[in-house]
Amino acid sequence: MAMYKQHAQFNLFIALPILMGAMYYFLHPARDLMFMFAGTFAYSTLFMNPDMDLANQIRLMSIRGILSIPFRSYSKVFSHRGLSHNLILGSFTRIVWLLAWGALAFLIVYKSIPTKGSLLKFYKYYQPLILYGFGGICLADWSHLLLDMKEVK
Repeated sequence: MAMYKQHAQFNLFIALPILMGAMYYFLHPARDLMFMFAGTFAYSTLFMNPDMDLANQIRLMSIRGILSIPFRSYSKVFSHRGLSHNLILGSFTRIVWLLAWGALAFLIVYKSIPTKGSLLKFYKYYQPLILYGFGGICLADWSHLLLDMKEVK
């Protein structure tokens, strides 16, 4: 099984440049979409990867520890190499988990939850950015899982 540093190095120095090159060659996205993809890919690699089911083992008083705070409770719900390492559902569980923390923060600050109409309006306005961000998260996870499969064989 590859360690955190190996996953981060593989994702950031091999997978990200290849994916960015392929995305630019085939899709010709705008610069802000490329930045969104690269940013979410890097964030997902470093702070939201499939091994967040071990977040309670990260030293809290570090940058990685502070940025993993939303996933400390996640690690108590999901077992290591369980659902969080599923090809499709793993990314989805962490995205939903982070969205739930965001909704809780929104509720605390504004004392209400956004309406369905306002969420749809937000999605329609920012749809390309949201989709490229989601792609960055999923492809970072899949690169992580690819390296895990390579190590197991």
